[in-house]
Amino acid sequence: MEQGINEKKLLEKIAAGDESAFKDLFHLWRDKLYFFVLRITHSSVMAEDILQDVFVKIWTNRATLHTIQHLDAYIYKMSQNQAISGMKRAAQETLILSKLKNAPDAEELVTDDAVIHRELSRNFQAILHKLPTQQRLVYTLTHIHGLKHDEVAQQLKISASTVKNHMTRALCTIRQELTQHYEMIIISILLTHTL
Repeated sequence: MEQGINEKKLLEKIAAGDESAFKDLFHLWRDKLYFFVLRITHSSVMAEDILQDVFVKIWTNRATLHTIQHLDAYIYKMSQNQAISGMKRAAQETLILSKLKNAPDAEELVTDDAVIHRELSRNFQAILHKLPTQQRLVYTLTHIHGLKHDEVAQQLKISASTVKNHMTRALCTIRQELTQHYEMIIISILLTHTL
């Protein structure tokens, strides 16, 4: 009974905007949620990202926290949903990037598909070149040369967490640019190649 009362008070403080109470919640749940999400995703990088998303979402929606009856059920369900969404997003990104890397040259094909591939590949290269230097290097070393995050960190003489941050930002920028300008082209390519 005491724990339920304490949780209720903690949630009320967070709902009122108390950052100290939010930090307490973070420290109370961080490790439990990290390992919970890690079991779902099997990726420490993804688990860290999802954990961050969960706590950002909790803080963003803090005004509604006072209505929560069972904090553990709420926070585990939110983490599970974020993990599933993150895995779907990662699978889509991997598929799109794989299609972009393996796009044929227009000289090899004379079909409309070749024109779409060439245009998409050219635009992808332009997006890649617009990235800040460190993000572009991290992306290139990881996705094109196949290095692991710790290998990239060693090569660039930066920390693994910095590599992860650069990769996250690079993928976010690439995703936004591709989605914003070429959503229909990507969909048509994916449909053509999966049918």
